[in-house]
Amino acid sequence: MTEAMWNATEVAVNVTESPRRLTEAGWEDGTRSWGVGMACTVMVAVVALVGICGNTLVIVVYMTCVKLQATVSNLLVVSLAITDLTTCLLVMTPSAWALLADRWPLAAWTCDLHCAVNYLCIIVSMMTMALISGERFLAVTQPAIHRTRMSRQMLARLEALVCAEGVVFAVVPIVFRWVRYDRWEAVCAIDWFTYSEALIYVLVAFIVCFSVPAVFILITNTTIIWVSCVSSRARVLPHPLAVQENGQARAKAIRQARRTNRSSLHYVIVRSMLVVITAFFVFLTPFSVTKLIKMWTMDEGSVPGPVNLAATLCQYVASAINPFIYFLLRRDYRAAAWRLLRPREPPRLPATHRKLQPSEGPIESCDMAHLNGLPRF
Repeated sequence: MTEAMWNATEVAVNVTESPRRLTEAGWEDGTRSWGVGMACTVMVAVVALVGICGNTLVIVVYMTCVKLQATVSNLLVVSLAITDLTTCLLVMTPSAWALLADRWPLAAWTCDLHCAVNYLCIIVSMMTMALISGERFLAVTQPAIHRTRMSRQMLARLEALVCAEGVVFAVVPIVFRWVRYDRWEAVCAIDWFTYSEALIYVLVAFIVCFSVPAVFILITNTTIIWVSCVSSRARVLPHPLAVQENGQARAKAIRQARRTNRSSLHYVIVRSMLVVITAFFVFLTPFSVTKLIKMWTMDEGSVPGPVNLAATLCQYVASAINPFIYFLLRRDYRAAAWRLLRPREPPRLPATHRKLQPSEGPIESCDMAHLNGLPRF
C-alpha cells in the first residue's frame, strides 16, 4: 500500500513538474507556440539588458559626481536603481531562461530564492517610492525642517528599515514552502490555491506593502503638485517696467519668470520623481490587477495565460525605464553621464602658459637676433 502510494505520488510529481517538449509545431498542450515563447524570451532578455546598462550607469554616475551626491534626494534615486538592477540580474535573467525551457531549469532552492528576490525588489521599490514622495513633500511644505533634519544619514536609516521589511515578507514563503513555478507568469510565485494559509499572508502583504504606501504616495504627490502650482504663481511678480508699459510687456515678464521657476533644481527633481512614480504604477498595475482577480475568484484560470505573461513583462519594464526618465528630464544627470562617457581629452594649458611655449621654427635668442642685424665684414 505504501509503495503504491509512493508510486502514485511520484507519477503526480512527474506530471506536474516535467518539462514540456519544445517542437516546431508548438508546445505539447498547444496553448503557446514556439514562436510566442521565443519572442517572449527575447523581450525579457532585451529589457533585462537595457535595465542592467541603464541602472548601472545611474549608480556609477552618482558615485563619481560630487554635485549629485550633494543633493540628498539622489540617495533614494540610487537606492531605487540598485533595486532595479537586482531585479534585472536575479529575476529577469532566470525568467528568460525559464521561458525558453518552458520550465524552471535550475535547482528547487533557486526557485525559492527567485520568488524571495522578486517580492523583495517589488516591496523595496514600492516603499522607496513612498520615501521619495515623503522627502519631496517635506521639501515643498516644510523647507526649513527639510534642510535641517533630512540628511543622507536619515535617508539611509529609513532605506535600511524598508529593506528589512522587504526581507521579512520575502522570507515567509520560503520558510513555509509555498513557492512553485508559474508557467504563464514565468516566475516562481506563491501557490495560494494549494496552501490556504498563504492567502492570509498575501492579503497582509498587499495591505501593508502596497495599499498603504499607494495611498500615502497619492496624498503626498497631490499636495506637492498643488503647493508647487501655488508657489509658482506667487513667484511670478510683475516686472517694474511692466507696471508702466502695456500688457504685452507684463505678459512677457510673467513668461520669463515662469521659465526661471521651471529651470530650478527643485522643480526638475519634483517633475522627474512624479514621472518615475507614475511610470511605476502604470507598469505595475496590470501585475497587481491580475493577482487581485485570481485572489477574488480563487480560480487560477480566471485570468488567461497570455494576460498573466503580459502583466509580468509590464512589471519588468518598470525596472528598466527609470534611467531613461532621469537622463531625459534631469540636466544634472545628463551632464554627469556625458562627462563620464565622452572620450578623455588632454588638459589644455592656460593662455599665459601657451604663450610661453617654444615655437616650432628655429629658436633664436635676443642676442643672436641683435648680432644678425649687424653688418657683416
